[in-house]
Amino acid sequence: MKNKKWIISLALAVVILGVVIACDLVSKSVAERNLEQLGNSANFIPGFINFILVYNNGGGFNIFAGNVIFLVIFSVVVISLLTFFFALMLKKHKENASITLGVAYGFIFGGFFGNLFDRLAFGHVRDFINFQFMKFPVFNVADICLCVGTLLLIIYLIFIYGKEGKKKDKNKRGENG
Repeated sequence: MKNKKWIISLALAVVILGVVIACDLVSKSVAERNLEQLGNSANFIPGFINFILVYNNGGGFNIFAGNVIFLVIFSVVVISLLTFFFALMLKKHKENASITLGVAYGFIFGGFFGNLFDRLAFGHVRDFINFQFMKFPVFNVADICLCVGTLLLIIYLIFIYGKEGKKKDKNKRGENG
């Protein structure tokens, strides 16, 4: 029986995508509802983290603020490119696809779609998590998942993808030699 890791990788991406979107949208809704009643701010761990309701009509770090149409188009282009790259990687490494790749893409796609939903539905992204101990933009669950997925993708590209190529070359040389 052939190795079906690519199916597991794809299934993990889809499941994680769904879980991330659900967690993101539910957390934003709960935060928005509760923080509006509390005056838009609540201390969680004083001096470390608090929740503050912020409507971000820009991208990360509020870049391109007010350009919702551009941000939606940019998101669709990036998601399309990432989808193409993911499909290409699964096809190229069908026999030994990496679970890490599926997990990474699940987090990335989930984060993208969570924030894209907000942009399309409300014209802004609902952010609510704030680090008090350092100057950092307010963020949300989708932003966290985008960062985790990107980090996993970088780990995959640096530590796994290169080894898969070397292993494939070594196997080909062994078959031909």
